[in-house]
Amino acid sequence: MNRGIGRAQKAGFRRQGARAAVVGALGAAAIVLTVTPAFAKGSADLTASPGTVRVGHTLHIKGQGDSDAEQYAKFCAQERAGTRGAWHTIACGRIVELAAKDATVDVKIKACHRGVLQFRGVLYDVDGPRGGHPYADITTPARTIHVH
Repeated sequence: MNRGIGRAQKAGFRRQGARAAVVGALGAAAIVLTVTPAFAKGSADLTASPGTVRVGHTLHIKGQGDSDAEQYAKFCAQERAGTRGAWHTIACGRIVELAAKDATVDVKIKACHRGVLQFRGVLYDVDGPRGGHPYADITTPARTIHVH
């Protein structure tokens, strides 16, 4: 009479189950490693000086950026009045091949109204050396200027 599975068979099933679990875990880890994207290095910086100005005085906005994920890029300076609202592009640098040099912008603007102005820089990935559709890659933190 067969009374079921013996101890030796149960131990064999446990080993096979453990082996299958390990193989499954290793397979899942391999899939995660191949699907997980590699993160590219990049940086962007924008300066706006001086920090406080009078109405009618000139502000100097300067910035640069680079990224390993892009071949061609341009760097733009954006402005907004106050601390809320839409950003407006005030100037963009030339399109550059990032392997050769950083994308830059350098512009001087006049403070026309009292209040707070904010500036930020945006590094755009572009399709080629002549432009194409820009894709925002890196945005700098906002720099605040007080106009009296």
